Amino acid sequence: MKGVYIVLNYPDKENFRRIYDYLINCNLIDFIEIGYPFNDPVADGSVIAEAVEKVYDKVSYNDLKDILKIPCNKKRYVMTYANIIYNYGIKKFCEEFLSNLNGVIIADLPNRMHTIFKRMGFSIKITPFITPASRLVDIEKLKESDSDFIYYVGVKGTTGTFVDSDKSLNEEKVRLIKEITGKKVVYGFGIKSKDDVTRVLKFADGVVIGTEIVRRQPSYKSVKSYIENIYKML
Repeated sequence: MKGVYIVLNYPDKENFRRIYDYLINCNLIDFIEIGYPFNDPVADGSVIAEAVEKVYDKVSYNDLKDILKIPCNKKRYVMTYANIIYNYGIKKFCEEFLSNLNGVIIADLPNRMHTIFKRMGFSIKITPFITPASRLVDIEKLKESDSDFIYYVGVKGTTGTFVDSDKSLNEEKVRLIKEITGKKVVYGFGIKSKDDVTRVLKFADGVVIGTEIVRRQPSYKSVKSYIENIYKML
C-alpha cells in the first residue's frame, strides 16, 4: 500500500484540485490521506503547520464534501483533529461523509478514546496510532479495531522529522503488531526518499508520505515528479 497526504485546498482551491485529480488517477498510489486544517495542529511539523495556517480560514466542510463526491477508485481517509469532528457534530459528520470515506485518522484522539466516539454515534472507521514506545497491552487492544490498517508512527516528534533512526526497533515493532493484531500496518512520519520507502516496505504493509508532498503542493509539476520518482518501479 502506497499513500500520500495532502492538505485540503493548499495552496488554493484551483491548484489543490489539479493535484487531487492527478492523485485519484495515478496508478502508483493506493490511498489518499486528506488533511482537514485545524488551528492547533500539534502533530504536524513546520511544513504542514505552515500550509494549514495559510488555508485554515479558507476551508469549509462543503469543500471536503465536494472533493469526496468525485468518483475515485482509491481509498480515501481524512486526517484531522477531534474538535473538528465534535464541533461539526459526530453523527452529522458520519451521515454526510461515511459513504465516501474509508476511514478517519484523528491525530489527537488516543486509541483508548475511540470507543467513546463510537458510543457517541461515530460510525466511520477510526485508524489507531502505534509508536515505538507503545506497550504490549496497547497493541493487544487493537485486535478489536475495525480499521483498515494500523498507523505506525516511526519517529519521535512531529511529521517531517526523522529523529528516531533505530531501524531495527521499528522493524521488530511492526512485525510484532502484525503478529498480535493480524492487521496491516502502514508506516508514516519521516519518509522522504525512495530508499526510505524501499526499506520500510520490506517489513510494513504500506507507507504514507506527507511532509515532502505538502512541501511541493504549491507546484503541480513538483508533486507529480516527486511521486513518480519515489513510487515508480516499486
